[in-house]
Amino acid sequence: MRLMGFAGKLGVSFLVMCLTVAVAYGEEQEKAKAPTPRQETIDVEKGGVLVQKRKLIVEPGVQYSHTSRARLAINGFTILQAIVLGKIVSEDVKKDVIMPFINLRYGITDNLQFEMKVPYLFRRDREAYESNSETHEYTVRDNDIGDIEAGLYYHLVQERENVPDVVINLKGKSRTGKDPYDLETEYVGTADGGEKLKELPTGSGHYGVSVGVTVAKTSDPAVLFGTLAYYYNFERNPGHGYGDVKPGDSIEIGLGMAYALNEKLSTSLSYQQRYYFKTEQNGKELADTDFNVASVNFGVNHAITERVSVSVSVGVGLTNDAADTTVEIRLPIRF
Repeated sequence: MRLMGFAGKLGVSFLVMCLTVAVAYGEEQEKAKAPTPRQETIDVEKGGVLVQKRKLIVEPGVQYSHTSRARLAINGFTILQAIVLGKIVSEDVKKDVIMPFINLRYGITDNLQFEMKVPYLFRRDREAYESNSETHEYTVRDNDIGDIEAGLYYHLVQERENVPDVVINLKGKSRTGKDPYDLETEYVGTADGGEKLKELPTGSGHYGVSVGVTVAKTSDPAVLFGTLAYYYNFERNPGHGYGDVKPGDSIEIGLGMAYALNEKLSTSLSYQQRYYFKTEQNGKELADTDFNVASVNFGVNHAITERVSVSVSVGVGLTNDAADTTVEIRLPIRF
Protein backbone atom coordinates (compact mmCIF):
# COMPACT_ATOMS: atom_id res chain seq x y z
CA MET A 1 0.00 0.00 0.00
CA ARG A 2 1.45 3.32 -1.03
CA LEU A 3 0.17 6.84 -0.52
CA MET A 4 0.60 9.80 -2.80
CA GLY A 5 3.92 11.50 -2.12
CA PHE A 6 5.49 13.58 0.54
CA ALA A 7 3.47 16.75 -0.05
CA GLY A 8 0.24 14.83 -0.36
CA LYS A 9 0.95 12.74 2.70
CA LEU A 10 1.60 15.77 4.87
CA GLY A 11 -1.54 17.45 3.64
CA VAL A 12 -3.83 14.43 4.17
CA SER A 13 -2.48 13.40 7.54
CA PHE A 14 -3.60 14.42 10.95
CA LEU A 15 -1.32 13.11 13.54
CA VAL A 16 0.26 12.80 16.90
CA MET A 17 0.88 10.82 19.95
CA CYS A 18 -0.58 10.73 23.34
CA LEU A 19 0.40 7.53 25.19
CA THR A 20 0.60 8.47 28.79
CA VAL A 21 -1.43 11.15 30.51
CA ALA A 22 -1.11 12.82 33.88
CA VAL A 23 -2.91 15.01 36.35
CA ALA A 24 -1.85 18.25 37.76
CA TYR A 25 -1.60 19.93 40.96
CA GLY A 26 -1.66 23.47 42.33
CA GLU A 27 -2.76 25.47 45.31
CA GLU A 28 -6.23 26.96 45.33
CA GLN A 29 -4.92 30.50 45.54
CA GLU A 30 -2.73 30.03 42.45
CA LYS A 31 -5.46 28.85 40.12
CA ALA A 32 -5.93 32.25 38.56
CA LYS A 33 -2.36 32.41 37.26
CA ALA A 34 -1.56 28.71 36.89
CA PRO A 35 -3.02 26.08 34.53
CA THR A 36 -6.18 24.43 35.84
CA PRO A 37 -6.03 20.79 36.99
CA ARG A 38 -7.98 19.84 33.85
CA GLN A 39 -5.42 21.51 31.61
CA GLU A 40 -2.53 19.70 33.26
CA THR A 41 -4.24 16.34 32.91
CA ILE A 42 -3.06 15.83 29.33
CA ASP A 43 0.64 15.07 29.11
CA VAL A 44 2.29 17.88 27.16
CA GLU A 45 4.89 15.54 25.67
CA LYS A 46 2.14 13.66 23.88
CA GLY A 47 0.47 16.71 22.41
CA GLY A 48 -1.93 17.91 25.06
CA VAL A 49 -2.38 21.33 26.62
CA LEU A 50 0.87 23.24 26.28
CA VAL A 51 3.39 24.83 28.63
CA GLN A 52 2.62 28.43 29.62
CA LYS A 53 4.45 31.30 27.94
CA ARG A 54 8.11 31.61 29.01
CA LYS A 55 7.84 28.51 31.21
CA LEU A 56 10.27 25.59 30.94
CA ILE A 57 9.84 21.91 31.75
CA VAL A 58 12.96 19.74 32.07
CA GLU A 59 12.03 16.07 32.14
CA PRO A 60 14.67 13.39 32.71
CA GLY A 61 13.50 9.83 32.33
CA VAL A 62 14.37 6.27 31.43
CA GLN A 63 12.59 3.61 29.38
CA TYR A 64 13.16 -0.14 29.36
CA SER A 65 11.77 -2.54 26.77
CA HIS A 66 12.06 -6.30 26.38
CA THR A 67 11.29 -8.40 23.34
CA SER A 68 11.45 -12.20 23.17
CA ARG A 69 10.73 -14.32 20.12
CA ALA A 70 10.93 -18.07 19.54
CA ARG A 71 11.09 -19.40 15.99
CA LEU A 72 11.29 -22.86 14.46
CA ALA A 73 13.11 -22.93 11.13
CA ILE A 74 12.87 -26.02 8.90
CA ASN A 75 15.39 -26.35 6.09
CA GLY A 76 13.74 -29.13 4.06
CA PHE A 77 10.20 -30.38 3.41
CA THR A 78 7.51 -32.50 5.06
CA ILE A 79 5.63 -35.61 4.03
CA LEU A 80 1.98 -35.97 5.08
CA GLN A 81 2.52 -33.07 7.52
CA ALA A 82 4.19 -35.49 9.93
CA ILE A 83 7.57 -36.59 8.63
CA VAL A 84 10.23 -33.90 8.25
CA LEU A 85 13.09 -34.33 5.77
CA GLY A 86 15.83 -31.77 6.38
CA LYS A 87 17.31 -29.88 9.33
CA ILE A 88 15.23 -28.32 12.11
CA VAL A 89 16.77 -25.30 13.80
CA SER A 90 15.19 -23.75 16.90
CA GLU A 91 15.91 -20.06 17.46
CA ASP A 92 15.31 -18.00 20.59
CA VAL A 93 15.87 -14.24 20.18
CA LYS A 94 15.81 -11.81 23.12
CA LYS A 95 16.32 -8.03 22.89
CA ASP A 96 16.65 -5.58 25.77
CA VAL A 97 16.89 -1.80 25.40
CA ILE A 98 17.50 0.71 28.21
CA MET A 99 17.01 4.30 27.03
CA PRO A 100 17.76 7.22 29.34
CA PHE A 101 16.47 10.48 27.86
CA ILE A 102 15.85 14.12 28.60
CA ASN A 103 12.92 16.14 27.28
CA LEU A 104 12.96 19.94 27.15
CA ARG A 105 9.71 21.90 26.65
CA TYR A 106 9.45 25.67 26.41
CA GLY A 107 6.35 27.83 26.01
CA ILE A 108 7.05 30.34 23.24
CA THR A 109 3.54 31.73 23.62
CA ASP A 110 0.53 30.45 25.53
CA ASN A 111 -0.53 28.55 22.38
CA LEU A 112 2.86 27.57 20.94
CA GLN A 113 5.42 25.21 22.45
CA PHE A 114 8.88 24.05 21.38
CA GLU A 115 10.21 20.71 22.55
CA MET A 116 13.28 18.54 22.11
CA LYS A 117 14.09 14.96 23.08
CA VAL A 118 17.66 13.63 23.44
CA PRO A 119 17.87 9.84 23.97
CA TYR A 120 20.79 7.53 24.71
CA LEU A 121 20.47 3.77 24.13
CA PHE A 122 22.00 0.73 25.81
CA ARG A 123 21.18 -2.40 23.77
CA ARG A 124 21.66 -6.12 24.28
CA ASP A 125 20.65 -8.72 21.67
CA ARG A 126 20.92 -12.42 22.41
CA GLU A 127 20.35 -15.24 19.93
CA ALA A 128 20.23 -18.89 21.01
CA TYR A 129 20.26 -21.62 18.36
CA GLU A 130 19.56 -25.30 18.88
CA SER A 131 20.82 -27.58 16.13
CA ASN A 132 21.89 -31.21 16.07
CA SER A 133 21.18 -31.53 19.81
CA GLU A 134 23.52 -28.63 20.59
CA THR A 135 22.66 -25.12 21.79
CA HIS A 136 24.71 -22.19 20.55
CA GLU A 137 24.37 -18.66 21.95
CA TYR A 138 25.59 -15.34 20.60
CA THR A 139 25.24 -12.06 22.54
CA VAL A 140 26.13 -8.55 21.41
CA ARG A 141 25.98 -5.34 23.48
CA ASP A 142 26.29 -1.74 22.33
CA ASN A 143 25.43 1.81 23.38
CA ASP A 144 25.38 5.21 21.73
CA ILE A 145 23.29 8.35 21.39
CA GLY A 146 19.94 7.92 19.66
CA ASP A 147 18.16 10.04 17.07
CA ILE A 148 17.44 13.51 18.50
CA GLU A 149 13.91 14.82 17.88
CA ALA A 150 12.48 18.35 17.99
CA GLY A 151 9.11 19.87 17.17
CA LEU A 152 6.48 22.56 17.57
CA TYR A 153 3.05 22.11 19.16
CA TYR A 154 0.22 24.57 18.54
CA HIS A 155 -2.99 24.75 20.58
CA LEU A 156 -5.41 25.29 17.70
CA VAL A 157 -8.79 25.10 19.46
CA GLN A 158 -9.60 25.77 23.12
CA GLU A 159 -12.17 23.50 24.78
CA ARG A 160 -15.63 24.96 25.36
CA GLU A 161 -19.02 23.30 25.82
CA ASN A 162 -19.16 20.55 23.16
CA VAL A 163 -15.92 21.61 21.46
CA PRO A 164 -12.76 19.69 22.50
CA ASP A 165 -9.19 20.90 22.84
CA VAL A 166 -7.30 20.44 19.55
CA VAL A 167 -3.49 20.49 19.44
CA ILE A 168 -1.51 20.01 16.22
CA ASN A 169 2.21 19.37 15.90
CA LEU A 170 5.07 19.23 13.42
CA LYS A 171 8.20 17.29 14.40
CA GLY A 172 11.49 16.37 12.84
CA LYS A 173 13.89 13.49 13.56
CA SER A 174 17.65 13.62 13.03
CA ARG A 175 20.00 10.70 12.35
CA THR A 176 22.44 11.35 15.17
CA GLY A 177 22.23 7.73 16.30
CA LYS A 178 24.39 4.92 14.92
CA ASP A 179 22.63 3.84 11.70
CA PRO A 180 22.10 0.20 10.65
CA TYR A 181 24.39 0.41 7.60
CA ASP A 182 27.98 -0.80 7.53
CA LEU A 183 27.98 -2.24 11.04
CA GLU A 184 30.99 -4.31 12.05
CA THR A 185 30.50 -8.08 11.84
CA GLU A 186 32.40 -11.23 12.76
CA TYR A 187 32.34 -14.88 11.74
CA VAL A 188 30.90 -17.23 14.34
CA GLY A 189 31.72 -20.91 13.94
CA THR A 190 28.51 -22.37 15.30
CA ALA A 191 26.36 -25.04 13.70
CA ASP A 192 24.43 -22.43 11.75
CA GLY A 193 27.63 -20.56 10.80
CA GLY A 194 27.60 -17.19 9.05
CA GLU A 195 28.33 -13.58 9.97
CA LYS A 196 27.02 -11.98 13.16
CA LEU A 197 26.87 -8.32 14.14
CA LYS A 198 29.47 -7.05 16.59
CA GLU A 199 27.68 -3.72 17.07
CA LEU A 200 24.04 -2.62 17.08
CA PRO A 201 22.24 0.41 15.61
CA THR A 202 20.82 3.11 17.89
CA GLY A 203 19.13 5.13 15.13
CA SER A 204 17.23 4.60 11.90
CA GLY A 205 19.88 6.13 9.65
CA HIS A 206 17.30 8.40 7.98
CA TYR A 207 15.88 11.85 8.58
CA GLY A 208 12.14 11.97 9.20
CA VAL A 209 9.22 14.33 9.80
CA SER A 210 5.79 13.84 11.28
CA VAL A 211 2.56 15.79 11.60
CA GLY A 212 -0.15 15.06 14.10
CA VAL A 213 -3.26 16.08 15.97
CA THR A 214 -4.57 15.38 19.46
CA VAL A 215 -8.20 15.88 20.46
CA ALA A 216 -9.07 15.96 24.17
CA LYS A 217 -12.40 16.44 25.96
CA THR A 218 -13.06 16.82 29.67
CA SER A 219 -15.65 14.61 31.32
CA ASP A 220 -14.98 15.35 34.99
CA PRO A 221 -13.14 13.83 36.70
CA ALA A 222 -11.72 12.23 33.53
CA VAL A 223 -10.23 13.46 30.28
CA LEU A 224 -10.84 11.51 27.06
CA PHE A 225 -8.40 11.85 24.17
CA GLY A 226 -7.67 10.55 20.70
CA THR A 227 -4.63 10.99 18.46
CA LEU A 228 -3.67 10.47 14.83
CA ALA A 229 -0.20 10.83 13.32
CA TYR A 230 1.70 10.28 10.08
CA TYR A 231 5.47 9.75 9.92
CA TYR A 232 7.51 10.25 6.74
CA ASN A 233 11.06 8.91 6.26
CA PHE A 234 13.40 10.43 3.70
CA GLU A 235 15.18 8.31 1.12
CA ARG A 236 18.96 7.97 1.36
CA ASN A 237 21.82 6.18 -0.38
CA PRO A 238 24.09 5.00 2.47
CA GLY A 239 26.69 3.57 0.09
CA HIS A 240 28.32 0.16 0.54
CA GLY A 241 26.20 -1.23 -2.29
CA TYR A 242 22.82 -0.67 -0.65
CA GLY A 243 21.55 1.74 -3.29
CA ASP A 244 18.66 4.09 -2.54
CA VAL A 245 16.87 3.02 0.63
CA LYS A 246 13.60 4.47 1.93
CA PRO A 247 12.20 3.06 5.19
CA GLY A 248 8.45 2.65 5.16
CA ASP A 249 6.31 5.52 6.38
CA SER A 250 3.93 4.84 9.25
CA ILE A 251 0.50 5.81 10.56
CA GLU A 252 -0.30 5.89 14.26
CA ILE A 253 -3.57 6.11 16.16
CA GLY A 254 -4.21 6.33 19.89
CA LEU A 255 -7.21 6.36 22.21
CA GLY A 256 -7.27 6.76 25.95
CA MET A 257 -8.55 8.20 29.18
CA ALA A 258 -6.92 9.95 32.14
CA TYR A 259 -8.71 9.80 35.48
CA ALA A 260 -7.99 12.20 38.36
CA LEU A 261 -8.19 10.43 41.72
CA ASN A 262 -7.38 13.63 43.61
CA GLU A 263 -5.36 16.84 43.17
CA LYS A 264 -2.05 14.98 43.35
CA LEU A 265 -2.74 11.53 41.89
CA SER A 266 -4.08 10.36 38.53
CA THR A 267 -4.17 7.18 36.46
CA SER A 268 -4.37 6.65 32.73
CA LEU A 269 -5.25 3.92 30.26
CA SER A 270 -4.49 4.15 26.55
CA TYR A 271 -4.31 2.07 23.39
CA GLN A 272 -1.76 2.75 20.67
CA GLN A 273 -1.33 1.20 17.24
CA ARG A 274 1.26 2.04 14.59
CA TYR A 275 1.41 0.50 11.11
CA TYR A 276 4.65 0.63 9.09
CA PHE A 277 4.55 0.39 5.31
CA LYS A 278 7.15 -1.64 3.42
CA THR A 279 10.71 -0.42 2.99
CA GLU A 280 11.83 0.37 -0.56
CA GLN A 281 15.26 -0.33 -2.03
CA ASN A 282 16.04 1.17 -5.44
CA GLY A 283 12.33 1.79 -5.94
CA LYS A 284 11.22 -1.79 -5.14
CA GLU A 285 9.36 -2.86 -2.03
CA LEU A 286 11.16 -5.39 0.14
CA ALA A 287 9.22 -8.44 1.29
CA ASP A 288 8.35 -8.82 4.97
CA THR A 289 9.27 -5.24 5.90
CA ASP A 290 5.80 -4.03 6.94
CA PHE A 291 4.96 -4.12 10.64
CA ASN A 292 1.93 -3.72 12.88
CA VAL A 293 2.81 -2.57 16.39
CA ALA A 294 -0.01 -2.35 18.94
CA SER A 295 0.11 -1.97 22.71
CA VAL A 296 -2.00 -1.07 25.72
CA ASN A 297 -0.51 1.29 28.30
CA PHE A 298 -1.22 1.84 32.00
CA GLY A 299 0.08 4.93 33.79
CA VAL A 300 0.20 6.61 37.20
CA ASN A 301 1.23 10.20 37.91
CA HIS A 302 1.90 11.71 41.35
CA ALA A 303 2.68 15.33 42.19
CA ILE A 304 5.59 15.38 44.63
CA THR A 305 5.66 19.17 45.00
CA GLU A 306 4.14 22.09 43.12
CA ARG A 307 6.99 21.94 40.60
CA VAL A 308 7.97 18.27 40.52
CA SER A 309 5.96 15.17 39.70
CA VAL A 310 6.76 11.55 38.87
CA SER A 311 5.09 9.48 36.17
CA VAL A 312 5.30 5.70 35.71
CA SER A 313 3.80 3.81 32.79
CA VAL A 314 3.77 0.16 31.71
CA GLY A 315 3.05 -0.98 28.15
CA VAL A 316 2.08 -4.50 27.08
CA GLY A 317 2.52 -5.56 23.46
CA LEU A 318 -0.55 -6.92 21.67
CA THR A 319 1.01 -7.96 18.34
CA ASN A 320 4.05 -10.03 17.36
CA ASP A 321 5.84 -6.90 16.13
CA ALA A 322 5.45 -5.04 19.42
CA ALA A 323 7.82 -5.23 22.39
CA ASP A 324 6.56 -7.67 25.02
CA THR A 325 6.93 -5.16 27.87
CA THR A 326 7.83 -1.48 28.11
CA VAL A 327 8.35 0.40 31.37
CA GLU A 328 8.95 4.15 31.51
CA ILE A 329 9.68 6.50 34.42
CA ARG A 330 9.67 10.30 33.97
CA LEU A 331 10.34 13.17 36.37
CA PRO A 332 8.94 16.47 35.01
CA ILE A 333 10.46 19.55 36.71
CA ARG A 334 8.79 22.91 36.08
CA PHE A 335 10.70 26.22 36.04
